[in-house]
This record gives sequence, C-alpha cells and structure tokens, in this order.
Amino acid sequence: MIFYDFAMFAPNPWIAWIFAQEKGIVLERQVLDLFTRENRREPFISAVNPLGELPALQLDDGTAISEVTAICEYFEDIQPDPPLVGSTPEEKAETRMWVRRIDQNVAWPMGEGFTTEEGRAFFTSDHDLDGVLAKSLLPLEAAAILKAKSRSKMIWLDNVMQGRQFVCGDRYTLADIYLYCFLQFGENHGQPIPDEALWLKDFFQRMKARPHAWHGTPSSLD
Repeated sequence: MIFYDFAMFAPNPWIAWIFAQEKGIVLERQVLDLFTRENRREPFISAVNPLGELPALQLDDGTAISEVTAICEYFEDIQPDPPLVGSTPEEKAETRMWVRRIDQNVAWPMGEGFTTEEGRAFFTSDHDLDGVLAKSLLPLEAAAILKAKSRSKMIWLDNVMQGRQFVCGDRYTLADIYLYCFLQFGENHGQPIPDEALWLKDFFQRMKARPHAWHGTPSSLD
C-alpha cells in the first residue's frame, strides 16, 4: 500500500499515519510537494484523488482511498487488533460520534481560521489550478470568528472530558488521535490550547509521549 503524504506536518495525513503505526500496518510512504501543488496536478488527480487532497491511500490492486476517516476505517477492517474504532457496535458508535464532534467543532474552524488568515497568501496563489482544485477562501474577517469558535469548543470539550483518561473514557481510539493532531496543528499555527483547558493540556502531553506522536519542528506555509 502506498500512503501519500506531505513532507511537513499536516493534521489529516498524520491522523491516518499514526493510526496505521498504532496498528502495526506497514505502508510505503510517498511524499508529495505541497509548494508546487504536486497533489493537485497530474498524474495524482487522475490516478489517486480527483480533489487533490491528502491523505490518500493506493492499494496493491490500484484502488485509491481518500478522506482520513475512510482510510482509518479501512485500516481497522483489515487489522482489527488493537481496536481503535471499537470492538462492539456501541463502542464504534461512540468513537464515530466523538470524531464527528471534534471534526465539526474544533478541527474544521481551526483549519479554516488558519487558511483564511495565515495561509491566505499561499492559497490565493492557486490561480493556475483548475477552479475545482483551487482552495475557496472565506472573507478575511471570518478568521477571527472561526478561531474563536474552535477555542470555545476546546474549552467545552475540556469540561466534558473531566475524569476521563481518553475521549472515550478508558479506550484509546481514533477520536484521541484526531484530537491530538489538530491540537498539534493549533500549537504550530497560533491557535494553542487555552490556558484554562487543563485536561486538554494534560491529554496533549500524554499523547506527545506516545511513540508514534509527531516530534518535528513547526512549519508554516510562508
């Protein structure tokens, strides 16, 4: 299996990468050049992902899978142990519920806040790409609103998580990997964990101590 990734930290590829490593799944990692938009040009958009997004996975038979949760669910199906989505319908539903909540309330506004402000110059330079592949940007004034939403939901999540070891109680799951990777992105790009969110701060440090966590140097799109 070929796993398509960037040479710099990006939360979605890292979610799938950490998930695979926790499973012990061996992947051939192929790095694409973000700055030349290699992921949004041929042959990648025809052979792997027509949206030009990462992560993407190409199976040995040529089948291509994209979208981070779909890739992780595939890994769970081919390698059930250790279970990182769940072993029962109830566990799976709980994990998926929290992944969805984290994605909608913390990850999406955090990422869009960055794209709208700090990453704006980079993404507006997509003028020579097909219009479908170029990043759609929100008005600049939306950045502060998006970042504020992500921050408020981090505080909400911190309150809900009190007394738990992981997002799903005592189970280490995809929800933890998902949350960790976006907290890492926020730390790298000016949207840190709020000072008052003590559970999240402790959780982040515990996740950083795991063997497959990211320990690189923060990068930017400048």
